[in-house]
Amino acid sequence: MTNPLEKIRFWIIVVLIRSARKLKAERPKNPVVRDPKSLFSKEIKIPVFISSVFTVIAVYCMFAMGFAVNCKTMLASAIFITGSTIFFIVYAKSREKAILKDNDAVVLICLLFIIALLIFQILIKYISPFASPVSAFALISAMLLSPGLGTMHAVFLSLFMGFLNFMRFDIFFLMICGSIIAMADLHNIRRRADFINTGIKIAVVNTAIISMFYFFGSYSVLEFKRNIFYGLLNSAFAVIILLVFMPLFEKLFSRTTSIKLIELSDFNNPLLKRLMLEAPGTYHHSVMTADIAEHAANVINDNSLIARVGAYYHDIGKLKNPQYFIENQTSSYNPHDELTPTMSNLILVSHVKDGVTLAKKYNVDDEIVNIIGQHHGTTLIHTFYHRALEESPDIDIENFRYPGPKPTTKIAAILMMSDSSEAACRSIEEPTAARIKDTVEKIINNKFIDGQFSDCPITLKDLEAIRDSIISTIIGIYHIRIEYKE
Repeated sequence: MTNPLEKIRFWIIVVLIRSARKLKAERPKNPVVRDPKSLFSKEIKIPVFISSVFTVIAVYCMFAMGFAVNCKTMLASAIFITGSTIFFIVYAKSREKAILKDNDAVVLICLLFIIALLIFQILIKYISPFASPVSAFALISAMLLSPGLGTMHAVFLSLFMGFLNFMRFDIFFLMICGSIIAMADLHNIRRRADFINTGIKIAVVNTAIISMFYFFGSYSVLEFKRNIFYGLLNSAFAVIILLVFMPLFEKLFSRTTSIKLIELSDFNNPLLKRLMLEAPGTYHHSVMTADIAEHAANVINDNSLIARVGAYYHDIGKLKNPQYFIENQTSSYNPHDELTPTMSNLILVSHVKDGVTLAKKYNVDDEIVNIIGQHHGTTLIHTFYHRALEESPDIDIENFRYPGPKPTTKIAAILMMSDSSEAACRSIEEPTAARIKDTVEKIINNKFIDGQFSDCPITLKDLEAIRDSIISTIIGIYHIRIEYKE
């Protein structure tokens, strides 16, 4: 090994083999959980102004480089970029106000533009503009941000492609149609494998659009064959980009998608498995609550999948002390009989905080973590408060309330009502339809009077629809039937 290159190669192989052995030896047997020191667990704090200005400059440079560099093209590029930026800001301020307040979301918007244009420039130079997967970035934006912003990404990136290729309408039309068909498939995407189905649909649309322009006489036979190939390549690149970038952006920017929610709803998930084995009563209550919350979310056209998954995880904090919660007590012995009301209250209250901590440890999405923290709001624990009153009339009522926060979304409010209603109706000795109806109405009215819904955008019409749905679902669970005379 006199050759220096051979020596370097030899030592690289040695290092790689040792590293592989070390990784194999240290492979964890337990479920992988979030490392608080990990890059992905840290919030991205880049000011909106800085990220926006950087993106505009970067996009302008890439856009201007696509033309011959002269004063006219640079001025034209500046006008186009400025107009696009103003339009995008006006749209976001009028339709997506919450997005502009979210630093992570703004950074993601900017990053999608920069990465997309960089990839498109490379494809234009080395392959063909027809291979540029605008649809992939539009779908990523729609899934991680909102359908409206997905549409904006589709329109602007398609316009950029048209302008970068000498104002060609056929390329713009191809890109916008591919993006539309991808976003039309948005609600059918529940697993990562569904991206392949989306890619097939994009391929069919690309073939149809290119064939249309060929029949109009826009391409020669050779160009037609070549463009068809690049159109199919476009759909393949779209699938690859979706499979690579979607999980990366989900984790890096803490975005909750239907795909991630489906993965969290798998009962083989470590937390749900623990709940099933260590707190079976709580597990059964969570499953029943999930059915109730899902139906209630459907009647007000909200995200029923988040409601179901949030219900599965809302009581995971009870894993710390499962025996102190009545649904897990299999005998007449109740450990609270030996405790003071104040101590019992502390144990019950702590399951919310413990649930949030456990969910973060196991890398559960922030949206579900927020639901866990809000599902009791600042409600009063009546049982132990009244016991404490018997011992001391001067007791402070605020010490017997959950710490909050109150629900800030309709889904969190639905879960609060579903959770309390399921638990209360379970304790009814003879659950007739009338008793279930009275119990649910009383629970929802009390929470409304107590101001538990003051921080969320829920309306009285929503509450009526949710109430009727909860009553109907619980009656269905208990199989209430009319008694017939013999």
